[in-house]
Amino acid sequence: MSLSEPPRSRTCLRRPRILLVDDDPGVIRGLWRLLRQLRPDFAVNTASCAAQAIAALSMHSYDVVLTDLHMPGGSGHAVLRALLESYPETARIVHSSQLESGDPSELGQLAHAVLAKPATESALLAAINLAAERAASEGRPSWCG
Repeated sequence: MSLSEPPRSRTCLRRPRILLVDDDPGVIRGLWRLLRQLRPDFAVNTASCAAQAIAALSMHSYDVVLTDLHMPGGSGHAVLRALLESYPETARIVHSSQLESGDPSELGQLAHAVLAKPATESALLAAINLAAERAASEGRPSWCG
């Protein structure tokens, strides 16, 4: 009996990860439920402030971070800057009700997508799917889809 090499298959290193950052527990719960329904393949983590988000980034790698801009104890801008500096491969999505108070050109440099809160299900899903496609096209073997 001869041994043969096992068939090769695509390796899935892990489920795609998304980090939701918002100080409003109702928004976090709603987004979490929506993503679990629309993208059950994603592992979804949450943070209620910028400091928690930055701590989470140091412990796990994320494929997508969706953040509010205005939160007590640090802004979403701090999260976006940390991502751009230390984790540039992570897709950055802004989901905020106060977009008019920010500099649109700065947001364009910091985020891949900007959504006005409350974003529709289709807009959220489109932004997340675009981020996932972007990661796959860059050759990151983070998940199988």
